Amino acid sequence: MPNVLVIGPTGYVGSALSEQLIRSGDHYVYAVSQSDEEGFRLATSEIIPIRGSLDSSQTVFELITSNKIDVIVDTSSYNDKTTKSKLLKVIAGAENLRQQQLAKKQLIQPKLGFVTVSGIWTQGSTEDPHGSFQKMAPEASSVQPEEGLVESKALYEQEVLAARSSLDVAVIQPSFIWARGGAAWTRILGPLVEGARTSTTDTVKIAVDPADQIYCFTNIDDVATAIELAVNKLQLINGNSVHPVFELVGDQFPVGLLCERDALYFGCKGKAELFKPENTGFLDVIGGNHNANRTRAEQILGWYPKKRYFLRDTFIYANSFMAALALAKLK
Repeated sequence: MPNVLVIGPTGYVGSALSEQLIRSGDHYVYAVSQSDEEGFRLATSEIIPIRGSLDSSQTVFELITSNKIDVIVDTSSYNDKTTKSKLLKVIAGAENLRQQQLAKKQLIQPKLGFVTVSGIWTQGSTEDPHGSFQKMAPEASSVQPEEGLVESKALYEQEVLAARSSLDVAVIQPSFIWARGGAAWTRILGPLVEGARTSTTDTVKIAVDPADQIYCFTNIDDVATAIELAVNKLQLINGNSVHPVFELVGDQFPVGLLCERDALYFGCKGKAELFKPENTGFLDVIGGNHNANRTRAEQILGWYPKKRYFLRDTFIYANSFMAALALAKLK
């Protein structure tokens, strides 16, 4: 069975992916641990812990060769301009070292696979690079990512594509992800939660441009399925003239409708009102994905979303979000 090393295995996307890969019965899932306790936690989820680091091409080379890793999946959030790019260079360098070793032995083996999750910053809170729930500061909902992050993310995706000379790659671009909590939703839904907590009847302002509120959404389980399909088809994708970038869309509707329903389920008595604040580059990217198209994911990966009724089933996901927030406060 293929050996898959997941970066960020306990995060929002990473945990869903790890469960999906393990549940399929077709993969062994590995993750790097920095301590015995972390290794124990991974092992309880049937993830195989590896003691080591991803700090250099040499250390990654040792990890992938000693554990016979076939594919690396980076599920970490794009929270700064350098972290994911540096990691890509380290992994490509490690694969180059492996291929050099194979050449000396006159052996030919498949390239190392590399799948990265990109898209609309839906992998969790920008305060938490692993995408998991942390106890969020009161001002977290207004924090803006650093300037130029939008442009640097696009450059990072180009770097991934350029690495095809060393790696078999795929870029997964999910729309705004929902289900199982989703810390990124705090940025939009936080005011409604606060309105419910204070029992205010005042208008609640939501930082969503009312002129650009048609959002695309994808359920976290469907995202995990798409990544698994990409992992399974990496060699086929990279062996043909296929552009290995796949957009995911499960549902699409005005986010204002979602805010209205969430306000009801949260118990917020104030009316939800959308507004466009200043310095909205980050928010524009979140809301400006209404042209996303899942056709290539369907045709090439064979991916079809199974959970496509976010708005209809809002009561389930609103309760999940509130429960996640409650648990985060206990940490």
